[in-house]
Amino acid sequence: MAETKTKSPMASGLDPTPPRMGRRERNKLEKRARIVAAARRLFAEQGFAETTTVQIAEAADIGTGTLFLYARSKEDLLILVFKDEMLEVAIESFTEPPEERSAIERIMSVFAHMVDYHERDLELSRILLRELLIPYDARQSEVNELVSVIFGGLEQIIRSGQAKGEIREQLEPATTARSCFALYYFGLLRWLSNSVSREDFLKFTAEQVRALCSV
Repeated sequence: MAETKTKSPMASGLDPTPPRMGRRERNKLEKRARIVAAARRLFAEQGFAETTTVQIAEAADIGTGTLFLYARSKEDLLILVFKDEMLEVAIESFTEPPEERSAIERIMSVFAHMVDYHERDLELSRILLRELLIPYDARQSEVNELVSVIFGGLEQIIRSGQAKGEIREQLEPATTARSCFALYYFGLLRWLSNSVSREDFLKFTAEQVRALCSV
């Protein structure tokens, strides 16, 4: 069979360089970054309950009116902080080398990284999970960006496990990724409500994921 050469973006007339961001967009991103950094620092230093939106606005060097263009409540700011931090956690956990681990072990390693994040401030995580249970439209876009990364990473692990014969080939990877995360999320709620220990939560979740996926 003759080899098919793939044209590079430049050869096909497409510029691979993304369009430059305008000054307005850069300013918006810079202000958002200052707001999130200020909220993260104040929540850590004095707690969520004791932090006010006025304090966050002052720390970010903006007016409260400008702050409410980015988040309409302190709870919204918490979700912004969580989304940015958990994105870092998810990306880091998915890019770790497999090190000969099974697909189930890799899935549970991702979940353990997420639990480590929540364990840094359990009370703040409890508040966060309450706010995330029924997110309204303005929050949904932030949540969707995060879960798409998590679901996509889990799906890749599942596809890799199917290729190695570790995960049942008849399972649909995207649906299975969401099912695994649902098992984790239900366990997370039980752990944060002090119904189970961390060890039992992760052990039980691993058993459920294994029962769902393993050949």
